[in-house]
Amino acid sequence: MNTNQKKERYYKIIDGPNKDTLFDSCKYAFVKEAVIPISFDIVEGYTMPKGHPGRAYALMSTTNIRITGIDNEDGSGESFLLRGDLKKRGDKYNFEAFYNSKIRQGSIRLFK
Repeated sequence: MNTNQKKERYYKIIDGPNKDTLFDSCKYAFVKEAVIPISFDIVEGYTMPKGHPGRAYALMSTTNIRITGIDNEDGSGESFLLRGDLKKRGDKYNFEAFYNSKIRQGSIRLFK
């Protein structure tokens, strides 16, 4: 077994920042004096089984999200491929994400 294999997990983004905040965050990613707070609502699980009327999202607690790269995904000007890092429960993770800033949804892959 390869012990150097990266651990990675995929999650759904159900809410996040607008396009201007994304680009401002990336622009100042390496400037300590100019911190642009950014957050994504990332679904880590659910509170009840599927079909239960009380089912709700269990959101992941993340901090220190930093976007270090933005690529245009489809030419629409609203869909982007993002790169960066964040902290989850004190551990630092790198991430890659697909994010649509118009509907503020997407998916994110966390890895170490």
